Amino acid sequence: MQIITVLGRILFVVSIYLFLLRVLTVMLADLRAKGILNKAPESDVGCLEVVNGTDKLARGRKIRIDSRGLTIGRGKDNDIVLPDHYCSLDHAELKHYKGITILEDVGSTNGTWVNGERITSPVQLVAGDFIKIGGITFVYSRWRNENS
Repeated sequence: MQIITVLGRILFVVSIYLFLLRVLTVMLADLRAKGILNKAPESDVGCLEVVNGTDKLARGRKIRIDSRGLTIGRGKDNDIVLPDHYCSLDHAELKHYKGITILEDVGSTNGTWVNGERITSPVQLVAGDFIKIGGITFVYSRWRNENS
């Protein structure tokens, strides 16, 4: 008789836990549906395409920009290593913040150019912007939707 009582209690506790688990999953689904609890952001937020490059950085190559951003320079520690003697060791940074991609020159000697103008402060990039660093030119686009 004691075995039946113990098994009944265990079954009762397990059913309570399953009920609570179901309630929590329904609540999470409802919060996601209402946009209160968003899913993780997409890791790819933009793309740089090489317009004119070198042997090591070929024309037409596409480089994804993720939510962590990118560093650009001649130094080997950069995400994009530019084999150009007019490029500084640490030249520029691309950062992503709240759906916006920002390009910042990090104190380079020869400057970073966006659409033919030298930038002196961080610049918000939009699709179709041309970025020139040394003798290498990139065009920026959104990765998921090229027109936005």
